[in-house]
Amino acid sequence: LAHLLPAEYRKWIPVLVNWVCKTFGMLVAWTVQRILSAAHSAMRGGFMASRHLFKFLAERNGKKFNAEDTYLDEVVGFALAGLGFYTQLKLGFGLPFLVSFILFPVSC
Repeated sequence: LAHLLPAEYRKWIPVLVNWVCKTFGMLVAWTVQRILSAAHSAMRGGFMASRHLFKFLAERNGKKFNAEDTYLDEVVGFALAGLGFYTQLKLGFGLPFLVSFILFPVSC
């Protein structure tokens, strides 16, 4: 890098390298955080949806549902979480077209 720059700019090489490293580190940290947030949101959403689905079905049939008595809600929750995470990954962690179109006035 020192050979590419004129002599009067060589004193800025450490500053430039420092900022490039910090920028790359922030980019990696944001990407990791985005993936972790997507996984956490998918897990929470999958479990909430499965538990409420089974609770709704049990109440509709006149029965009681206790999430502590069965693993079925966890299995369905993990399946929904996997589907949700895959969907977020496939969309690039963005909103689907219709949702982004509806929320366009708010997202500007």
